[in-house]
Order: sequence, then structure tokens, then C-alpha cells
Amino acid sequence: MGVCVMPWVDKEKCVGCSVCISSCPKDAISMENDKATISQDKCTFCGKCFSACPQEAIRPNSENLSLRGGNHHRPGGGGFGRGIGRGLGRKR
Repeated sequence: MGVCVMPWVDKEKCVGCSVCISSCPKDAISMENDKATISQDKCTFCGKCFSACPQEAIRPNSENLSLRGGNHHRPGGGGFGRGIGRGLGRKR
């Protein structure tokens, strides 16, 4: 991929195969509760993990609904990005 995009792991798609771990040159990917997890502190956004995942569970952050205020991945709704874009495109 080669673009500066922070990856995230769709836990519903991740099967815990750990193929992504060996693809990461910075050891930013580890397993937690049998699912891949990516360290934002270590990740350099190289994109190698995107193509390494056979399940396409590693996705760009732009697809992470919990960061955009969606309630699909977090109980109780909301997320880190809750409120971002609020009011954009909304007619008053």
C-alpha cells in the first residue's frame, strides 16, 4: 500500500492466524485474546500488514466506525471520534 494510513484490526474478521505479525518490520503487531492488535506507538504506517492479512481484517482507520462515532464496535455507542463532523451536511 505504501501510504501513510494508520491500520486497525477489524476484530470480527480477524481469525488469529498471526500472518500479519511477520509482515511488520517494526514489530508493531501482536496477539491479544487470539486477535491481532497494532501498537500505534510502534507503527510507521508502511502498509505491509494490509496486504499480508488473508482475511482482510487489517483496514485503514478511515473505515473504523468506532473512531467516527459509530456504535457498531463499541457497547454503548460512540468512540474516540465522537462528535467529529457533527453538523456537516445536516440541514437546519
